[in-house]
Amino acid sequence: MKKILLILCMLVLFLTACGSDEVAMESEEFNLETDFQSEYYDLTMDFHPIVEMENGYYIIVGYYLYYVDKETMEYTPLCNKPNCLHQEETDETKVMNCNAMFYTNRMVYTSLNYYKQHLYTVAIEIMTDENGIPERKYVMDKISLDGGEREIIHEFENPVDTAIVHRGYIYYSSDFSQIGSNEKTGVYRVPIEGGEEELLYSAESDNQISYLRITGTNLSFTEYDEEQGHSVCWYSLVDGKVKKTSFGDGIDVVSDRVANGRVYYRAMKEYKDCNTWSTKLDGSDEREEEFVSQHQDDDYYYETNQEDKTQTVYDWKTHKKVAKFSQLTVLGSFFAGKEKLFWYGINEEGGIKVSYIDREDIPKGDKAVKVLMDFSKSQTTPGIVTVTQ
Repeated sequence: MKKILLILCMLVLFLTACGSDEVAMESEEFNLETDFQSEYYDLTMDFHPIVEMENGYYIIVGYYLYYVDKETMEYTPLCNKPNCLHQEETDETKVMNCNAMFYTNRMVYTSLNYYKQHLYTVAIEIMTDENGIPERKYVMDKISLDGGEREIIHEFENPVDTAIVHRGYIYYSSDFSQIGSNEKTGVYRVPIEGGEEELLYSAESDNQISYLRITGTNLSFTEYDEEQGHSVCWYSLVDGKVKKTSFGDGIDVVSDRVANGRVYYRAMKEYKDCNTWSTKLDGSDEREEEFVSQHQDDDYYYETNQEDKTQTVYDWKTHKKVAKFSQLTVLGSFFAGKEKLFWYGINEEGGIKVSYIDREDIPKGDKAVKVLMDFSKSQTTPGIVTVTQ
C-alpha cells in the first residue's frame, strides 16, 4: 500500500511539474525574471537598450553598459575595476580594458536582455577556427549584474539581426543579406541553457524580417514584401502555428504596441498618410481607430509630430490632451516604461542624451523632464586601438 501511495505521489509531482511548465509558457501574466520587456524595444532600429529590475535599470549607451539606481536615478558604469576611467578614458589602447565596454560591429543591433539575475546581449567576436584562421562570430554574452563576469554562452549558426530572451529561450532573426547569402531570412530559437538551434519561420528569399518581440503568448515580427508591404506574423508559443495579419497591399506597418489588451499598429502608405489599426492579442478583430499615434501604453497614447519632434499625450478614457513634450531628437527613441518615460537619442555633439520623467509628473510636461545622461561622441563610441603581442 505504501509503495502504491509513493508511486501516486511521484506521478502527481511529475504531472504538476509538466503542467507548471506549460502554464508558464501559456500564461500572459508578465514575469520580470523571465519575460522579454517589450516596452523597451525601439520601433525604428530593432533596438532595446534598457531593461528594468525591481530596484534599478540597466542601459546601453553607445559602447558602454550602465546601472541606474531607481531611488536616486544616478548611473554607474558596470565595471568594478579600480582606477578605471570608463567612458572618460582617452587612451585608445586602454578603452577596451573597461568591463562596461561592449564593442560591437554596428551591423548587429546590440540589444540588452535580462533573465534570472543575469544580463544577455549579442556581440560580434573575432574567433579562430580549428586551423587558427580568424573569423567573425555572432555570439550571445552572459553578464553578471555587477559586470565582473562575462562569458559566451552561444555561438549563433547564422548572422544575427536582433535577438531577445524570453522564458528559457533565445529568439533571433537572421538577415542573410549581411553576408551575401542566397539563403532565406528566418526566425530561430535556442534553449538558453544550451541546445540545438530550431528554425521557427522561414521568409520568402527576398523578404526582410524586423521588430522581433513578444506579444501575449506569441512571438511576433514584421515581414516586408516589396510588392505587398509589411505583414505582421504571429508565431504561437503554445502550439507553434503561424498567422499573418496584413492591412492591405502597399501598406507598411511601421510599429506596434500592446495596451489594454489590444495591439496597436501605425500603418501608412506614404510618409504623411498614416492611420492607426488595432487587433486583439492573437491578431484577430482588426479595426481602424479614430486617432493616429505611434506609441501606446495602458494609461496614454502618444501622437508624434516628426517635423518639430514633439509628442502630444492623450488620455485613453477622455481622449483629451494631457501634455506635450519636445524631447525627441534626430534618430531618437521613446520608451514608455511602467514607472517612467525615457527619451534616448543623438545630441548636438553627436553623442547620446537620455532623459526621463516620472509617470505621475506627465501632466507637468517638459518642465518635469530630467536629464539622466548627456555624453559626447568620444564618451559613447570612442576610438579603439587593439594592441597585439
